[in-house]
Amino acid sequence: MAKKPATAHADALPPSMDYAQHNATYAGFMSMVKYGIASVALIVLALYAFIEGHQPLVGVILLLLIPVGIVGATVMGSRRSA
Repeated sequence: MAKKPATAHADALPPSMDYAQHNATYAGFMSMVKYGIASVALIVLALYAFIEGHQPLVGVILLLLIPVGIVGATVMGSRRSA
């Protein structure tokens, strides 16, 4: 004789997802990917200026844009959320 299928009890079900937290995590991840790609592009351009272009001043300026851009994005991001 076949057994009856087990029924799920209310306390055995997993908790519902926190969609607001999930969306905030995804948005943070996507912004880090965006800024990471921009940083790598600036590094590549700076290396090209140093090595092939023989323009060390341009390379230094491009490398300095990375931390300035990060600080600027952080400041502007906090102003938008306020």
